[in-house]
Amino acid sequence: MMNRYKLGKWIMSFVLVAGAAVSTAVDWNTSHLFNPAWHPHARFHDALFLLILDAVSLIALWLLWRQSKEPEIGLKVAALFAAAVWTPFFYIEALIPGTSLLAADDVPVLKAGGMTFAPNLIVAAVLLLLTIIAYWLAREGHSRAQ
Repeated sequence: MMNRYKLGKWIMSFVLVAGAAVSTAVDWNTSHLFNPAWHPHARFHDALFLLILDAVSLIALWLLWRQSKEPEIGLKVAALFAAAVWTPFFYIEALIPGTSLLAADDVPVLKAGGMTFAPNLIVAAVLLLLTIIAYWLAREGHSRAQ
């Protein structure tokens, strides 16, 4: 049976890999990065974000799994990075007027309880929830092991 510490690290690894892979897959097409209607500088920023996301996710994975006398640092960095990437989905529209979570008006959305939820907001919520669970499991498992 897998201990809590390892399970937490595996869940955190899933968050890092899935977040980078899904973001890259969703944006690396004509609806986003190669959209001719987008200004070249906007495409530059999307590409920059994706490449930074992919690179820092790999760095966070390395920190999470490397041998260290302070393994909690890798766990904290991975969790903080995931939180930094996914929390803006909950406030960026309020912070910067004229922005939208939806790439187009015809993007399917979830409607529940009179509210509308963009697909990327749901992904962000799931990945944040998994980050919290992973961090808690790994912290608990590491504390019990000592």
